[in-house]
Formats: sequence, C-alpha cells, structure tokens
Amino acid sequence: MNSIEQSIANSMDCTNNELIPFLPYILQDFWEIGTSPAVIKDLVKQYETNYQHLQIVDLGCGKGAVSIRLAAELQCHCLGIDAIEPFIREAQIKAKAFQVDSLCSFEVNDLRQRIHEITMADVIILGAIGPVFGNYYETLSRVSPALNETGLIIIDDGYIEDSSSFAHPLMLKKGELLQQIHAAGMQLIDAILPSATEEQEKTYDEELHHIEKRCHELVVKYPEKANLFEMYIRQQREEYDILAHKVISATMVLKRAIH
Repeated sequence: MNSIEQSIANSMDCTNNELIPFLPYILQDFWEIGTSPAVIKDLVKQYETNYQHLQIVDLGCGKGAVSIRLAAELQCHCLGIDAIEPFIREAQIKAKAFQVDSLCSFEVNDLRQRIHEITMADVIILGAIGPVFGNYYETLSRVSPALNETGLIIIDDGYIEDSSSFAHPLMLKKGELLQQIHAAGMQLIDAILPSATEEQEKTYDEELHHIEKRCHELVVKYPEKANLFEMYIRQQREEYDILAHKVISATMVLKRAIH
C-alpha cells in the first residue's frame, strides 16, 4: 500500500509529493473537488429512505462539499475524513456557515486506517479519490466491512472502455473494474454517466484556468520551485484532456452481492 503522501498525490493527479503542501493554495478557488454533490444527493435519495437517520461516511472528503450539501438538504449525519488539514478546516467553517455543524463531523486522518474503526454505515462515498488501497478489489474489500448489511458504496471515478487503445496507470478498463467489484463481493446497481457537452468542457476550461493562475502565482513566490508548479500545470492539462475525451467518468452505486 502506498504512503499517505503518495495516495494524496495520486488522488490529486500529481507525481511529486513535494507539491502536496501547496495544494490548498492551488485549489483555493474550488469548494467542490472532483465530485458533484448534486449527483450524490440524488443517488442517496433514490436508494435510501429515512434520511434523518442515515449515517454517511465521506472518505477523502476534501473541503466537505458533498457532506455539507447532503446534510443541508437531507438532514442526515455525515462523517468526512481527509488527510489535508487545511481542507478539513475549511469544511468545518463551511458546515457552520450552512448551519449543519451539528450534523457534520470532519476530521484529519488517514482514511485507510480510520475505516477499520467504522461500523454500520449506511452510505460510504469514495468521491474522485481513486482506489486508495491499491486497486478496487483491495479497496472495496477493506471498505465494505464498515457498511451495514444493506449499505451502499458510491464511487466517483473514471474507467476506460474495453474497446479503447488508451491506457492510464491509475485507471482500469471497464471489464476489469467490474471483475474487481465482483471479486470483492459487491455488485454494481447503478451508474450515472454525465453526457459530454460543451458546458462540461467549459467547466473544465474554467477549472484549469484557476489552477494555472494559482500555479503561476506560486512560481513568482517560489521561483526556485518553478519546475514543480509548471509540471503540475502540464499534468493538469493532460488530465483534463483525458477526462474530456479519453475516459468515461461515472458515479457508481454498489451494494453487497446476493449469494
């Protein structure tokens, strides 16, 4: 299993752990990081009831956008875990601003260790953080014991179509992903695939603009690290192109397979 630093770097699409302390600055213009709270909320409403009694765990919660939106609209209880302390501080501030701090708890922790202390969760969210335990078989095998018997795992991630010649070190072909889900004793019961639209590409362009702007500011502040920030810009340009044209982004709902 990777170090926590490498796990963070992978989830943020960067190859140099030295960048990690600068991520809060680079991503200061973002609240929602990688996952749509609206899509998650709609899926929770579709598959769960009795919202006020739901116990939801948001692994790699970032700045808490998903948990806070769920708590604000459904009055459910959410636990958000992330290893980046400034993200958690912002999540706590946002929870108070949305008046859901009594429903949302946020903590700085290594989710890969913390998950073993959690039981009877109704929903566990893996929002755009990748297979944090190595691959999806390992990840689901470690995460699923924290669910109650009928609990759900919601994953936001990308996969590659089986017919594609494209390869990515952190993404699976669809068939392999489904095999790993099955091997972990889970089944895919739903998947939301956002349509490729001009509006989506416009959003990607705007997000990339924010990242480039903040990286350029850091180049001015830390000229000796210019190569680090310029490399991240190149990596992000490539990743946004991949998201727009080469992989399928999906929000997937899993539950335990019936034997």
